[in-house]
Amino acid sequence: MYLVNTVERDKAEGIVADTYALVPAQIDIPVPMRLLSATPGLMERQANMIRYFRHHDRLTPPLLAAIRYVASEKFAYAPCAVFNHDLLRAQGMSEGDIANLSCKPVETPLDESEAAVLAFVTKAVNAPGAVTRADIDALVELGWRESDIVDAVQSAANMLGMSLMYRTFVRD
Repeated sequence: MYLVNTVERDKAEGIVADTYALVPAQIDIPVPMRLLSATPGLMERQANMIRYFRHHDRLTPPLLAAIRYVASEKFAYAPCAVFNHDLLRAQGMSEGDIANLSCKPVETPLDESEAAVLAFVTKAVNAPGAVTRADIDALVELGWRESDIVDAVQSAANMLGMSLMYRTFVRD
């Protein structure tokens, strides 16, 4: 149950309808997206963020799903954890692979370079003050741009904000 008025898919217009169109018709509108329908300006911002990451030239869909999964688990953001868990399963990860994402990223199907980014983001999520320039340099040496690293952490940070929104405005 939403504590604020939201828009159902079949009643959506304008930016809300455009944003809902990003979700295949056979899939329910995700709870966080529906929540943002209460404020079309924020929904437009979120839609642009989705498009940005969907078309990212370096951060792959499995890496981004892994980042969102780890962050949503950390921030107790259940809808996103479930959604990204299901995405990872659909992309071929086993339950064991998913369980290893936050503690042993090198023991997942992610390649070495992606596992390093996931380990960095996990460190940032758990102890942001512990991140050092050497951590960033190590990723740059693996071929990552600093902008990729910032984008990866931003993808995780989005989970914190949406977790707060969810816990404030949605009741199960």
